[in-house]
Amino acid sequence: MMKKFILFLALGASALTTRAQYYYPAGTGPYVQGFDGISSSLPTGWTVWKGAAPNSLGVLSSLLSGGTEYFPSYLSTDTTRTCVTNVTTGGFKNYPSAFVCNQGDDWCAATPPSYTNRALGVRQIGSATSMLDSGASFVFTIGNTLGMSNVGLSFYLQSLDTSSPRVTTWKVQYGFGASPTSFSNPTTITGTLTTGGHTFSNNLVSASFGSALDNQAQPVTFRIVTLLYSSGSGNRASTAIDSFKLNWTGNATTAISNVNAASEFGLTVIGDATPENVTFGYNVANAGAVDFAIYDMSGRMVYAEKLNTVTGGDRFTVNNLNLLSGMYIAKMTDGVSSAVARISVR
Repeated sequence: MMKKFILFLALGASALTTRAQYYYPAGTGPYVQGFDGISSSLPTGWTVWKGAAPNSLGVLSSLLSGGTEYFPSYLSTDTTRTCVTNVTTGGFKNYPSAFVCNQGDDWCAATPPSYTNRALGVRQIGSATSMLDSGASFVFTIGNTLGMSNVGLSFYLQSLDTSSPRVTTWKVQYGFGASPTSFSNPTTITGTLTTGGHTFSNNLVSASFGSALDNQAQPVTFRIVTLLYSSGSGNRASTAIDSFKLNWTGNATTAISNVNAASEFGLTVIGDATPENVTFGYNVANAGAVDFAIYDMSGRMVYAEKLNTVTGGDRFTVNNLNLLSGMYIAKMTDGVSSAVARISVR
């Protein structure tokens, strides 16, 4: 899947510089994600973090093949980093899924079992510098929930190492934006949210969010995170997730999705927007033709035109719009770079 990036601009403010890898839901769903292909990279929208806190995602972890934290293959020559049983090396890992592996499989063996059904996992360790005892987090970010309501998710939480006596408690949370500074809990959640404790398990966890995530034009970040230190003594858990599903009611639109941004764009609303007229400012690195459009919050295009931009900054006004009161999204793109701005019509 193509990596997609989006630049959100606050109303009447200068451009934010945050860029992230987002997944854009489309159609009636659901979105279903396994992790069989993570030997080379994580799926679009997915990242792993350490040092997560109640008000912070934490520190983004390495996803590079051969990196010091992420070990991409069960055929790695360093077999000490691909064990499930009695694993002691911490970090995010490409584990065999509990759907196919067996309790007590020895991944330190000279020829480990070659299961192709994989799960995204982490081995927690107690080192303060690891930030993985309290602070390990699997994160999924979507670009928006336009056209979506009654959003819910489910996944299988897997406890893979029966030799680990410590118990880890996990939480499911969401926040708004690519780098949320606050997180909320689901409206309802069911399933077992602990791993470790000498258990081998594969538990279905389901969460619903009521109307909290309905029709959001901004990114929504979900995380499966441990915010408490593991309890007990001895080895910490080897935990994985698999078969993640995001479901919703309605027809998700990708109206304001982006392609890979190669140069900086800037787009802002200048002054007060009225139902008839909105003035915009922009800043581009290179002059040229761009597509400009305005969408309502259901993703329906209400205005579109071709613009010829000049290098640097300029402004333009769109007249005779006949908009209703409410929120709208403006988007400018040259097919390589894009920017969006929110419009509040009173």
